[in-house]
Amino acid sequence: MRSVRYLTVAAALLVGACAGSPQRSSAPPPSPPPILDPDAACLKDLRDHSVVFEPLAMVGASPACQIANPVKITADGQMDWSRPGVLSCATMRVVDRFEADEVQPAAQRHFGQRVVRLLHMGTYQCRTRRTDATAAAAAAGKPVRGGRLSEHAKGQAIDIGGFELADGSIVSVKRDWRAGGRNAAFLNEIARAACGHFSVVLTPNYNAVHADHLHLDIGPHRLCGV
Repeated sequence: MRSVRYLTVAAALLVGACAGSPQRSSAPPPSPPPILDPDAACLKDLRDHSVVFEPLAMVGASPACQIANPVKITADGQMDWSRPGVLSCATMRVVDRFEADEVQPAAQRHFGQRVVRLLHMGTYQCRTRRTDATAAAAAAGKPVRGGRLSEHAKGQAIDIGGFELADGSIVSVKRDWRAGGRNAAFLNEIARAACGHFSVVLTPNYNAVHADHLHLDIGPHRLCGV
């Protein structure tokens, strides 16, 4: 009888020990969140917004004129381009959003139709900034030396000369900026709005060098030259 009592107590202790021990899960530990590549994320964003582009491995021979994540664009989600251009992916993302948020709504308000083509005058170019002084020197055949590197040299700037509307009519910065009427109103409206998207906006009001285009860039400096 005593041995039966000992066996009963031992069994109770064994059950209690098993009940108190922690349960081991056979499930694997959760995976860490994926590390997103910002360059790949930017390219995906362009694709998601129907930008027609080709990623480029490298642009330019000069180390001073390299582009972070360069892309060659032939059209975007909002309009065709008059000719291909090369920009950083980050710059192109801003251009596309500017067109969607500002240019197309303004075109509907002023003209009752969409913009179908961007008439640009330049994107990537390895050069220094153009000013009235450098333009005068170049016109006189004098060498132009020094000066701060342009944001065009980093693929962070685009010069817009105008837009083509759905009916084939052209809105030109050179012809229409100071001409009055709805073309001028449209250009002035989108130039002011561009200051909310880009770091620097230069127009014909800024200086003679920009008499025929809108300069938009995402560089480190800030200036709304409207």
